[in-house]
Amino acid sequence: MGMRTFFYYFSWFFRYFMVYLVLNAICSILFVSQMKNIPFFTIFILYLLFMTVLIVQNFFIQVFLTRAKIGVVISLLFFVVQYVLSFIATNSDNPTAAVNRAISIIPHAAFAIALKTLLYAESNQIIPSFTESINNYSLGIALISFCLNILFYLILTWYLDQVIPN
Repeated sequence: MGMRTFFYYFSWFFRYFMVYLVLNAICSILFVSQMKNIPFFTIFILYLLFMTVLIVQNFFIQVFLTRAKIGVVISLLFFVVQYVLSFIATNSDNPTAAVNRAISIIPHAAFAIALKTLLYAESNQIIPSFTESINNYSLGIALISFCLNILFYLILTWYLDQVIPN
C-alpha cells in the first residue's frame, strides 16, 4: 500500500479503540448503575483492556491471512476456542487462588473470573480494588494478564509480519 507498517496498524488500532472506548463507557455506566458498590473505573479498565487484547489478537491473526472473510471466520474460531477453554477452566465450584492465577493467562478466563469477583464483591457489599484478594482472586491479576497478552501478541504480530511474506 505504500504505508509504513506502524501507521497501518496504528490507524486500525485507533479506529477500533475509539469505537470500543465509547461502547465500554456505555457498558460500564450500565454495569455501575446496577452494581452500586463497583467503582466505574474498575469495570471500565477491565472492559477496555480486554477489548484491547481482542484488537491485538486480531492483528496477530491477520498476519497469516490475505482475505477478509477467511480472517473473520478464523478470528471467530480463535475467540470461541479461547472462550471454551476459559469456560472449562473456570467451571470449578471453588478454585484456589493458584488455579485462578494460572487460568488467567487466557484473557477470556481472566475477564470471566474478574466479573465473577465483581459480582461476589457486590453481593457481599465489598468495594473492590485491584490490589485486594476477593473470593480467591485479585483484579490486579486480570490487569497483568491483559497487559502480558497485549505485549505477547504485539511482539508476535510485529515479528511474524516481518518474517511471513504477504
